[in-house]
Amino acid sequence: MALLTVGVRSSPSLASISVVMTSRPAAHLARTAAQGAGVRDASYLAAPPPERLKWDASLGAVTIILLLQVWGVAYVFPILAVRGLLSVVTCVTIFLLALDRDPHRRLSSLNRPVVRAALGLLLLAALSIPGSLDPEGSLETVFQDDLRAVLLMLLVAGTVRGVSDLRRRAWVQVAALTLFCAVVTARFWTGINDKRWSQIQYDVNDMAVLIASVLPLVLYLWRRPSGVWGRSLLTAAAVFLMLTLGRTGSRSGFLAFLTVGAYLLLWFRGISGAKRAAAVALLAILLVTLASGDYFQRIQLIFHPSKDYNWSGRSTTGRVELWKRGIGYMLSHPGLGVGAGAFQVAEGTLAPEARVQQYGQWWKWSVAHNSLLEVGAEIGVPGLIVYVVLVVCAFRALSRVRREASGELALLAQALIGSLIAFEVGAMFFSKAFAPYFYVLLGMIVGLAKIAASVHASASPAGRVWRRSVPTPNRGALPA
Repeated sequence: MALLTVGVRSSPSLASISVVMTSRPAAHLARTAAQGAGVRDASYLAAPPPERLKWDASLGAVTIILLLQVWGVAYVFPILAVRGLLSVVTCVTIFLLALDRDPHRRLSSLNRPVVRAALGLLLLAALSIPGSLDPEGSLETVFQDDLRAVLLMLLVAGTVRGVSDLRRRAWVQVAALTLFCAVVTARFWTGINDKRWSQIQYDVNDMAVLIASVLPLVLYLWRRPSGVWGRSLLTAAAVFLMLTLGRTGSRSGFLAFLTVGAYLLLWFRGISGAKRAAAVALLAILLVTLASGDYFQRIQLIFHPSKDYNWSGRSTTGRVELWKRGIGYMLSHPGLGVGAGAFQVAEGTLAPEARVQQYGQWWKWSVAHNSLLEVGAEIGVPGLIVYVVLVVCAFRALSRVRREASGELALLAQALIGSLIAFEVGAMFFSKAFAPYFYVLLGMIVGLAKIAASVHASASPAGRVWRRSVPTPNRGALPA
């Protein structure tokens, strides 16, 4: 809609009224007016108007997919473990999107570097099947895990219509993780670093990294006008998540927490420095208060790595020795790797130490415990390059939104940067290149970039601006 703006322009000899007809939206004009009046921070004026987007069938279906595929509600509540339920809901969601006429849900809106890199990685994983050390296992990995993860990213991004949909996604992530941690600790937790948690989709290390990655979303939701009830729920969730983090005993999770804490303290914008420092200090106090002495005994090994079994030469199953062998698999199979999901098979058949099995001795068939090595060894050097490009493209998309957008869009971009940083720090110690949670983050990033681009396009001049100067005989008639 065209807007009529009347302003006054003074000169040494004449005052005139400039009548400007433009198709720029009110947000753009508010920003210009505020800057012209000497206002330094006009982001709250330039923010897009509030959206009135309601829940619909597509959002509900994707939420069910998230609960099933990412947060394992079927593991937590066996009554929901219906065979084929995830596939049915996925097909229904695709059908709903195909029928949707919302312009924000068009397939063309997903043509972005992050999506292309993810599809390229999936293609390389599929190409590794014929030459895999375990072709049947690789086929199952690609179509049961990798394809579903990429499809989840597309569905999360494709159903986004505006920032309110992304806000709902953030609430689902926080609530689902909190519920998962509550049920798991109540039913299965028996002590620090209890590996039996791995029976229910995530082990203690996974849970610790997920907690660190979700914390920036908690801060983002708190920063918005959530109301008393919303902030009370977020406070309770933060307290319980820090309690669970202390129970995990995970050193990689602690490193992810330290990294995201440093990011929130030093580089996060949109919140004053004092409030950021208070938030990080509160989280640290909660961790110190709620964690047990056993937790910090394990954490101390970070500062004395030579005492840990993972140190080079101390154990053939330690991380350093495992990573050395992983580099060897990648160099011996540089083209398409040993096959998608076949790292464990390589450990049991190609590792020199695996020869002890011929004499009836036990040998552990380990996973890579590093996402870069997982991709490089299983899919080859091209896969490693594409994976790095995927992560870089995700950070670049968020950085662009942070620079060019304003208001809630910029705040959410910064929160997602923190979440992605925490996850990637954890990924240096786990095989998570095709983790569903990672692809939910990517889907939210693509959805945010899509909405930010739409807002930016609508804020650009769409028509010619014309001016008509009308002389006024009395300079004092209007304030100059």
